[in-house]
Amino acid sequence: MKYIPLCLLSSVMLFSGCSEASNTIDNNNEEGRSMQKEIVVGDLGGVPVEIPADSVRLVEYNGDPDWGEDFKGGFPKRTYESKINSFGFDVRYTDGALYDGFVGELADEYEAQKNLSDSPWVSVGVNSGDRYYGAGGIDRIGKGTINARPNEIPVYIYKKLPDSQYGLEVYAPPGIDPKTNTPWREDDYAEDIFIQRDDNGIITTYVECSNRDVERPPCRHYFDLEPDMGLDVYVGYSRYVLKDWQQIEHVVRETLLGFKR
Repeated sequence: MKYIPLCLLSSVMLFSGCSEASNTIDNNNEEGRSMQKEIVVGDLGGVPVEIPADSVRLVEYNGDPDWGEDFKGGFPKRTYESKINSFGFDVRYTDGALYDGFVGELADEYEAQKNLSDSPWVSVGVNSGDRYYGAGGIDRIGKGTINARPNEIPVYIYKKLPDSQYGLEVYAPPGIDPKTNTPWREDDYAEDIFIQRDDNGIITTYVECSNRDVERPPCRHYFDLEPDMGLDVYVGYSRYVLKDWQQIEHVVRETLLGFKR
């Protein structure tokens, strides 16, 4: 499992208008005057939701055609029964502020903060519908990574370290690269793996972070919303804010639950 760079997660926001425009409906007040506020509607993990269209990007539903293909028979009308299978958004984990687009009220703050080494903005992706891993999916992802086979490339073999970090188990590539005489953990492609388990030993949080010496070493954080919603979440942020992983997970969870109709 490899990470998607944060720059990619952020850059896709530029294309949000192409995908979401036909997935939205207008909200009107009691007097019938348009509030100029559109929402994306659908069934998210078994729950009807309303998501601010200005904040969401790349919304897809079950049965949508692949990129570059057209809808056969015209674009379908979206309802609260239309099953959403993926979308993304950005949220500031320090206060729960939901990014509202490049012309929104938070645009200037977002632009000023998004590239900081310890940026408070995290990029969130959601898989639901027919893209949902299913119950226990995070546990399978984690175990599939740390239980490497002997024939794996050394940089992708993991061994548990004796000390935890930020309350998480830590796994890293052991040994030395014979070509460079440096630890495999220092390889350009090396990542540390961070894991939280429940009382039954099931992996509930899985985080992979780059070991590269760069300004914003990227982390990719996975968890789900079982049993509240049938969906999986992946969050991208700088390793410099990994210490706040619990707050990040809490804020993202509350944001998603807040989309309930």
